[in-house]
Amino acid sequence: MIEDIKIALLGTTGAGKTSYLLGMYAVMQTGVQGFTLAAKDMDTDLDLTERWERLIAVEGEDRWPTPNAAEMEKYSFNFSYGFRPLIGFEWLDYRGLALSDRSEEVDVKELSDYLTQSQCLFLCVSGEHLTEKLTLSTVRQLKSDRMNQFIQQYVSHDTIPSSNRPFPIAIIITKYDLCQHREKQEIIADIKKLFQALFTPNSGWLVMICPVSLGKDLSDDPHGGDIVPVNVHLPIVFAVYAQLRKWGIELKEKRDRAGQTVEEMKKTNALWQLLKEREIKSKSAELQDCETQLTTVEKNMKLLAEELQQVSLFFSGNEVTADV
Repeated sequence: MIEDIKIALLGTTGAGKTSYLLGMYAVMQTGVQGFTLAAKDMDTDLDLTERWERLIAVEGEDRWPTPNAAEMEKYSFNFSYGFRPLIGFEWLDYRGLALSDRSEEVDVKELSDYLTQSQCLFLCVSGEHLTEKLTLSTVRQLKSDRMNQFIQQYVSHDTIPSSNRPFPIAIIITKYDLCQHREKQEIIADIKKLFQALFTPNSGWLVMICPVSLGKDLSDDPHGGDIVPVNVHLPIVFAVYAQLRKWGIELKEKRDRAGQTVEEMKKTNALWQLLKEREIKSKSAELQDCETQLTTVEKNMKLLAEELQQVSLFFSGNEVTADV
């Protein structure tokens, strides 16, 4: 199992952050391609399940989660394959108005600190503000300028992304049913304008643009339409894929170093090899272990990459496909 990671989700109030969390968890409980998600705490699992059941059973305004209070909530999950834990992660759900508060506010400080510790970032953009071509008011409504500022804070406090060590960001278009009348490429172009720095050459950002929805009928009747989640699992699939990709790169580097050491030792004279026999065996075992782990990582990456073929991925500004 890979070391636990933290995922930060930025989005203004009303962007559907909590509803998205509930939908994502409900879908991933059943599983996709053998991958499942489970809360580490049984009471948290029960709470999230009950809130989701209320969302799909109740009609009217009461079905939707109320805006978060001042306190923040953290959830811990295990992402598994065949019920074998593969990676654990922590998720922060916070008050959306934190994007508008002053830096001295407690929730802003906590959000900033959490962001600098995160290994993946989700940006939550509501489709209700993308129904028409981008304007200056769109930036104000989505708070994309503040999201960019928070990303800048991450770069200021942590390692700057690079081609060898990219940083994954999923831009999640919630309530996509409200803007799906527009051409997909038009919406992608608007997203790229809202977050231009993420799409610059050689920037090292690995970005996914993912439309999600809880049901196409909700655009006509947001209080009584059927809840049918669409694409809600893909952002977390992307986050895990990105961590596996990072782990795979590290394993390849470790394997190459071990392999080079073994080869160099084998080129020495017989007496030296005899003296270094234990070290040669240790490095050979390390090499074999790297190969075994790498095979498993690439197998899981291939399954996840298949799911990601249906969304747009960009690396340093260039559109790419998920590979192994």
